[in-house]
Amino acid sequence: MDGRGNRRRGPALIHTRLDPREPYKPLDFGNGIVAGSIAPNGRLVSLGMAHSKIGRLWLTATEPFRESSRGDERAVREHRAALAAPDRPSFGLSLLEGQADAFLIEDSLPLAVHDRREARIEVTTVAPEGHPGVVQLISLEARRIPLHVVPEWTGQPRLGRADYTQITEGGPLPHPPVAPRHGRDGPILWIDDLALEAAVAFLVPGPIELRAGTSSQLVVALAFGASLDDALAEVRALSRDASEAAGAEVRSRRGLWTGIGLEGEAAFTVRRGVAYALDCAVSRITDRAVAIITDHEILPLVWTRDAYYVCRTLLAVAPNEPAVRSAVEGFIAWLFEVAERPEGAWPRASLETGRAKDIVFQLDQQLYPPLLVVDYARLTGDPAQRERYGAACLETLDRLLARRSTFGLVPTAETPADDPLRQPYHFSSHVLLWHVLRAYEHPAAEKVRAATLEHFVSEGRFAYAIAGPRGEGARHYHDANDLPTVFAPGWGFCAADDAHWRATIALAWSVENEGYFAGAFGGLGSLHTPRPWTLGDLQEIVVARVTGDRPREQRSRERLAKVETWDGLLAEAYDQNTGAVAARHWFAWPTALRALLERDPMLTAP
Repeated sequence: MDGRGNRRRGPALIHTRLDPREPYKPLDFGNGIVAGSIAPNGRLVSLGMAHSKIGRLWLTATEPFRESSRGDERAVREHRAALAAPDRPSFGLSLLEGQADAFLIEDSLPLAVHDRREARIEVTTVAPEGHPGVVQLISLEARRIPLHVVPEWTGQPRLGRADYTQITEGGPLPHPPVAPRHGRDGPILWIDDLALEAAVAFLVPGPIELRAGTSSQLVVALAFGASLDDALAEVRALSRDASEAAGAEVRSRRGLWTGIGLEGEAAFTVRRGVAYALDCAVSRITDRAVAIITDHEILPLVWTRDAYYVCRTLLAVAPNEPAVRSAVEGFIAWLFEVAERPEGAWPRASLETGRAKDIVFQLDQQLYPPLLVVDYARLTGDPAQRERYGAACLETLDRLLARRSTFGLVPTAETPADDPLRQPYHFSSHVLLWHVLRAYEHPAAEKVRAATLEHFVSEGRFAYAIAGPRGEGARHYHDANDLPTVFAPGWGFCAADDAHWRATIALAWSVENEGYFAGAFGGLGSLHTPRPWTLGDLQEIVVARVTGDRPREQRSRERLAKVETWDGLLAEAYDQNTGAVAARHWFAWPTALRALLERDPMLTAP
């Protein structure tokens, strides 16, 4: 990113300039209630929030994904890529159309700067704390001639439900019926939809006159409401307090970064991971419960796996920060009090409301919730969550152990890549199972470890998955999603010089592994999306630390720096020959994990 070492710094602000030569995606903002994205010029491309009936309410000018294309992987990937394209349809003030320079204030808040002959225009986008909406502060400075501005709203946003474009669809959710009404109330445009039980209001500022050399500020506000009256009241409140609320957000984020206390490139990486987590992955659904979604644009769904790493990163970076404690405590409440658990198990994916979306049993996803509870107590020093949910965690573990085969392993239907398994016993999930059992001092921990060591060894290494005891039907593969395998030495499952583990790692980063993709940007990936994955690079950082290979870690970190998007986030996968984003520009999990590893340069396991 050009400009990280060339920041504009005011008395209270850091402006990081984004380099348009780096991989593009829209810029993100949010407040843990709403989350959205904008084009570099400040025009909006989306705004969304949790909705009690439909899952996620979405305002966007993008055409909805065709229901007839569900299950068509190519169509899904094309639609996802279009969400991150520079020509994605936008909406907002016509004044902001055209090219602009993009910045991040405090490595968090988008700032667009239009440097024109007749005027300089700066647009700051903020979602104020506690509000289901967003404000844009537009600063105008007239230059050589007087400026007459008549703000006009352009674009055709629609109000509806998020598309949920999945590669492995576990059960399509047909779009709900919509019945939008459009209208105007003075300076406020609105859309009201009784079928959706939702409304949105847009406050458009009035005209202004500026003499040459003078400046002024416009305020744009957008807000959701369960009814039109709610949306109108909210948008008026937002516009009235816009400057004060925006200033409070900047000061709050600056205070958080000061508390973290990092400097340089590591600081930027950690800040971006934390900012995306708090602003866009956190999705408050009640005063008590919080969903943690995997991203706010493509798949605003909850995977316990992805959410664990987001929470674990937040706890590592700022365990005593009120916003962090509130988010993680809220998510733990969501897991045990809100989320549906068909047949006693968390599903593959859930809506923010807690409704089960894809009902498939994945062993590792049953383990991350109890691990989060025990990690929260360990990292914050606060035992309240473990005291409240400890019995439920032990019940979960005992229910899993009851599924054990006669030779001591627990079958799973899918891998952590959401792909079906022909061999139902999965290695990395058993490393995780042992780790969680040990964290709870469960008497079955060593039995599980012994069974894992006995039955997964095949051809001198740990098999990825097996069909039966003593390596029966062994599949030799390693996937970017299987982090517990590289965490095994750090957790103490095996030694760093264990011959079987070393052989497993050697296979993983070789052309013998179907999940490895050779090329100028070659690396570990997944057959789920057959390209190198950023999670694979993060795994390699861990391997390099475990084996004491500092040049290997540096190469992996440099590769991530080359393939990251221009705003410092990590996509799912990239092209092995060019480094260009190949899949899913928004993905909270790798961005969070990268922040965790940068926060602690010695970390080999969470």
